[in-house]
Amino acid sequence: MSIFSQVEMKYNANSEKLPEWVQLMYADNSDEEAVINAYTDYYKKNKLVKNKHTQYYKRWLRNISRFSNAKPTLQTSKSTNQWECVGPWDFDKDAASRSYAPGAAHVYTVEQSVSNSNILYAGSATAGAWKTTDKGGNWELITRDLDIGGVYALEIDFTNPDIIYISPFEGIYKSYDGGANWTIIGDADFINLSPGISDMKLKPSNNLELFVASGEGLFKSIDGGNNFTQIMSGKFQEIEFHPNSVDTMYFIKEGNLKTEFYRSDDGGNTLTLYNNGWPNPASGDEQLRTEIAVSPAAPNKIVALATGSANGGSGLYGIYISNDKGENWTFQCCGPQPAGPPDSVNINMMGWQPDGSDDGGQYYYDLALAVNPTNADIIHVGGVNHWISTDGGISFTCPAKWSEPHKKGYVHADIHDINYFGNDLWFACDGGVFYSDNAGDSIYKKQYGIAGADFWGFGAGFKDGEVMLGGTYHNGTMLKDGNTYINDWLCTDGGDGIRGFVNFGNPRVAYSDYGGKVLSGDRTVGIAGLSIAKKPNASYITGESSQMEFDPRCYNWNYIGEDTTLWLSKDNGASYSPVYHFNDKVTSIEVSWSNTDVIYVATWPSWWGTKHIYRSSDAGNTWVEITPTNINGQDWIPYDITVSSFDENTLWIARCSMYGDTWDAQGYEVFKSVDGGQSWINWSTPTLDNINITNIEHQRGSDGGVYIGTRESVYFRNNSMSDWDIYDSNLPKNTYSTQLIPYYREGLLRNGTNRSAYEIDFYENTLPSAQIAADRLTINCINDTVRFVDHSAVRLSSASWLWSFPGGTPSSSTQENPIIVYSQTGNYDVSLTVTDAFGTSSQSYIDFITSNPVSLITNTSNFVEDFENSNFPPTAWELESPTFSWLSTIVDFGIDCLPTTTAYVNHFDIQFPGEEAYLISNKVSLGNGVSAQNWLTYDYAYSGYASGYDDGLRIDISTDCGSTWDSIYGAIGPALQTAPYQQSAWAPNCGSWASDSINLSSWGLNGDTIMVRFVAINDYGNHFFMDNININGQNIILGMEDNNIHTSIYPNPTKGIFNIRTDSKKLDVEVYNLMGELITTTIVRNGLQQINLSNNAKGIYFIKLKSETKIELRKLISN
Repeated sequence: MSIFSQVEMKYNANSEKLPEWVQLMYADNSDEEAVINAYTDYYKKNKLVKNKHTQYYKRWLRNISRFSNAKPTLQTSKSTNQWECVGPWDFDKDAASRSYAPGAAHVYTVEQSVSNSNILYAGSATAGAWKTTDKGGNWELITRDLDIGGVYALEIDFTNPDIIYISPFEGIYKSYDGGANWTIIGDADFINLSPGISDMKLKPSNNLELFVASGEGLFKSIDGGNNFTQIMSGKFQEIEFHPNSVDTMYFIKEGNLKTEFYRSDDGGNTLTLYNNGWPNPASGDEQLRTEIAVSPAAPNKIVALATGSANGGSGLYGIYISNDKGENWTFQCCGPQPAGPPDSVNINMMGWQPDGSDDGGQYYYDLALAVNPTNADIIHVGGVNHWISTDGGISFTCPAKWSEPHKKGYVHADIHDINYFGNDLWFACDGGVFYSDNAGDSIYKKQYGIAGADFWGFGAGFKDGEVMLGGTYHNGTMLKDGNTYINDWLCTDGGDGIRGFVNFGNPRVAYSDYGGKVLSGDRTVGIAGLSIAKKPNASYITGESSQMEFDPRCYNWNYIGEDTTLWLSKDNGASYSPVYHFNDKVTSIEVSWSNTDVIYVATWPSWWGTKHIYRSSDAGNTWVEITPTNINGQDWIPYDITVSSFDENTLWIARCSMYGDTWDAQGYEVFKSVDGGQSWINWSTPTLDNINITNIEHQRGSDGGVYIGTRESVYFRNNSMSDWDIYDSNLPKNTYSTQLIPYYREGLLRNGTNRSAYEIDFYENTLPSAQIAADRLTINCINDTVRFVDHSAVRLSSASWLWSFPGGTPSSSTQENPIIVYSQTGNYDVSLTVTDAFGTSSQSYIDFITSNPVSLITNTSNFVEDFENSNFPPTAWELESPTFSWLSTIVDFGIDCLPTTTAYVNHFDIQFPGEEAYLISNKVSLGNGVSAQNWLTYDYAYSGYASGYDDGLRIDISTDCGSTWDSIYGAIGPALQTAPYQQSAWAPNCGSWASDSINLSSWGLNGDTIMVRFVAINDYGNHFFMDNININGQNIILGMEDNNIHTSIYPNPTKGIFNIRTDSKKLDVEVYNLMGELITTTIVRNGLQQINLSNNAKGIYFIKLKSETKIELRKLISN
């Protein structure tokens, strides 16, 4: 059996109510740029809600990206190295941080052998056909050497499970030995017709009679597929045999905006149309897909699952039942009519909701039907969800929503095939293969070994190559953390993500579409989130994505292309500063290894727009265009870039067409420059005439060694080779290379593909390439430390290191990743020599580490930070953000009611209750002496969201360079508010700011060198803003003059009761809360008085003291 999956028909294509972008997409010979622009414009004005058209759009883009018309190559690699799959081949369904819809492989169809129930075959979307001999316990690829990706239909000989038929949609392959060898079958006319095949069936009494349903008609072979005759023309979708009569056959054919049911009573020689009660859509409606199923328990009964749109609704058109072999049909479910708007009675089983309450769905994409062989009242329907009826189709329930993996009936979303074989029930879906032995009451995954994860993006660790991740098609972000997870891989995040990157110096930190991740190394412990302020451009289209490009010197520094701007983060993504604004979208970014001031960038203006390459020699301040001109036209083809590890002026570029046509860039696929792009050498050869490049990667330490990934395979060339060599031994044919990544420590090349990930030994062993790196290049505290990491291309098994750190402690090291202390301010040189079995390499930097001086507070010099500088965090400040971060933003109203740049925390969108983010100042040396008064002042604004969502602020002080911290202030929720609650993302207006001051001297902080840590505490409330941080010697709060009233307030902080001692003859005391409301008043005369605030809320209070003409304001903390 098979299904008509992925060959998706258009939804309501003739409707006049469709958005313009949908109409453009459904048009014949649609223009990609027009569709994408219209889609983008539409969703700038409208909220994106997933529906049948947006899902079709995603698959439409994917088909463009993955298509290739390259012919099978006869080339063989000169290397004996072999590719090996490293997964994903399964997923850990019950691990912490799993996706809400975990899966790992995209499978279209699964079939079980009638003669040996332990043998099954499955057809996947991108990874060919697979076989198991232990009933799904382990699967192996059986089409490695066939140049096919998707397998849409398959059939097993009922007398011999080694005889199988598969179809990659066009054409049929047959194997007589269980998939070890294959032959294309059919006579010349049939082969040349290239029919799009949706179903194949062998006659149950004759294993030589093969029936084929296709887009070119219904065909029959009587010699096992050697020759075919056409029974009827037209588009046929499905074939079924009567359970007891081999000459009675049923067929589904696509008609004019509807499907048609045919029956044959003479073994398929003649067909009769039966339409009494069959779906008959009215004008303006349509019904284009139907699945049918039968059961030996009721031989004459046929169940039909029809989908389409009618009566103002779409998705499920109806469940139809015939009890007389299709002569008459009855509408069984759901509701009073075909389709229509969904409600509690008229449920739509094609939608996303488990109660059937939503309209639409992907009803021309995922569709499956099965009837229990021993009880024909049990009917299974597959769409986005799995549904079961136990009353003959009158009513249905969904045992587990597609996003409820904790339930025993969970099946991944988008079900393409459901088949009963005795008591065995099998599901093929976008997440893999699932199985039940109790009619669907409990369902288990059964797909170990199917390497079918279709990576949109792919990243792997530099320090720990066993950390890999990437977004995948129809599944979540697939993540490998060594052997942490059962069968190695976890499906995390949501579906259809793209990005995947790993921090080169700290492999416990990775990045995906859902932000940063701090890996736990324990499947029972969740992965912690890490806030990143921006993400690189990501696209399903080849050549349109950017990446997270790390500065090779510092693993907390990375460049990204977001929209048309190149951005740089110096705090591991917590914040970004703009480097340069291009007129076009930034795609490929390369920072030179040998000179990090040299950066190369490729840009994308539009689909058909001319793509460009730029070079900067001053770290991105200025740029020169270096796009090659000798490219023989097709300047709309995008570029990927890779740079030599030895010479910043040597680089290679690959032209990576959005299409899979081999004539794109033919003869002009790869170029090399040795002068920084001033001139270009065409490095293409005829060997590349039959390929479509997707990415290019230089092997560091080699003599110009370069790998190119293509839509079909991998190639290699170096300076001593006159031609490219295919590098594909044991790599399945038709393998799309998403991203190649060298793993230098083990001498391996990793390849994230549309068939999971693979690895192979480097094409050649090469010299090491030394690279010094550290966690920071600037330190802000005396006796601070720098964590150096070896970023060299070196083989770990034979590696040795010799570091030199003049002025540091220690001054030298032979460790791989030494930790060095710098005790004085200044600039420090660093050098490194690495040696392995293949040679030695050295690197030196002058002034690699800078230790910043201290900001001094004097009578004439204050410490001021107003965040108006474009850098955030400010120079010498630091961010520490395990889950979320302080950011900077421009607001329309500051404390002076004028626009200003502030620091802020986005509590509104961040849900990490109790988690903290730190903004840490540089070192400040306070004034000294008995009369010194050192004050910390700042402005802030906060509205809150609602009661119970109490974000907080705490201020800590360190006098030992951040080793320990003492809190001097704290407030949460209402105690922090300067404006009423707001249920939308809030920004301050004129008058919603407040000022605060803290007398540091009262905390004994005179003459100390301090760091101030502003701690944002999340409770999922609303934005918090802070500005104008000052440390000085005057109390400037509220503009009141400090005339030195000789009064003590203690204890402060207090538990509610505090004392006021004064030598004033008369001291008027007023106590205010943070909102300015008067709480109490009293008069103290020549002595001591106690005030009790125990019955008032905890928080900050202001004590206004007045003696004669002198006024002073003090702050009191009640906790």
